[in-house]
Amino acid sequence: MKNTTQGLILLAASACSAASAFAATATATMTNTVTVASNCSIATVGFTTTYDPIVTNATTNQDVTASVTTTCTPGAAPVITLGQGANANTGSTDAAPLRRVSSGGGTPTYLNYSLFSDSGRTTTWGNTAATAPAAVSATGTATPLTIYARVPSGQTGVATTYTDTVVATVTF
Repeated sequence: MKNTTQGLILLAASACSAASAFAATATATMTNTVTVASNCSIATVGFTTTYDPIVTNATTNQDVTASVTTTCTPGAAPVITLGQGANANTGSTDAAPLRRVSSGGGTPTYLNYSLFSDSGRTTTWGNTAATAPAAVSATGTATPLTIYARVPSGQTGVATTYTDTVVATVTF
């Protein structure tokens, strides 16, 4: 019986070594891909000011600022445009907006104002790529831009609060 047991053990060991001698392997290469999407977010802060048509602003423009901030994926090419506003005057265009704030109500009165991309208030910021500021960076971090606003002097209106809504758009 001892010989039989030893024989079975030898037979099992040789079968295992024969199986490992015939073992094979196969491999495959896995390619992993991540695409970073071009994306931007946009936020705005409008201006608030007091206009005095009798004394201060009878002959002096009311200059104030607002801001727009974008956060864009690096590599994006953001272009920020500003719409004509909800109260645009007759003849207003995307390239040359004639913006107005309104007193609201059934018979509103209006005050004209303009938005510019430069501190000298000479370059109108409109709703076209040609009127948008040239230098908008896409760094992946928040990039604020100043909007230079002007309410021209010499306008009259009823004593109330005037408002307008302008849509800021970032195209990337």
